[in-house]
Amino acid sequence: MHSPPRPTAKYPLTRIAGPYGHPFHPIAVIIPIGAWVSSVVFDLIAITQSSPGAFVMGARILIIIGLIGAVVAAVLGFLDWLTIPRGTPARATGTTHMILNLIAMGVFLASLLLRGGIFSDSDAEGVSTFAVILSVSGLAILSLSGWLGGKLAHTFGVRVADEQTQREGLEPLP
Repeated sequence: MHSPPRPTAKYPLTRIAGPYGHPFHPIAVIIPIGAWVSSVVFDLIAITQSSPGAFVMGARILIIIGLIGAVVAAVLGFLDWLTIPRGTPARATGTTHMILNLIAMGVFLASLLLRGGIFSDSDAEGVSTFAVILSVSGLAILSLSGWLGGKLAHTFGVRVADEQTQREGLEPLP
């Protein structure tokens, strides 16, 4: 088992963030990404329907699921961000990644509020165009942030196993 003397960008600050080589943040982001992409698909279907109620309600529920999942992913991502050394390109990238994700969360929250909030009963009327535009904008922001998250892991190796551990996985089996 790998256990360094202090947390680094490759090692977790706490086991809550996931063990060495297995960070939980990349797993957790699947929930908000999937929920928010699905909510936009439901919005686009609702726009084409004469009775959009079920799709409008489904989009609203998916936005809520995405927001809850995003809070969990943000906490886990923040724990990983704390291990990145200050004054490095990785830290700057991580900070931008975090800010974009918080903006995306705010955009989806605004879209939810435009829909009447959590307990709205106006689903049969459809969804406002501005709420859909906000959700699509939220996905665009999330896409840029995801690209930066990939840069953190795949370019800078944040929370990725060290090179020796990676080499062991690529050596031929006996």
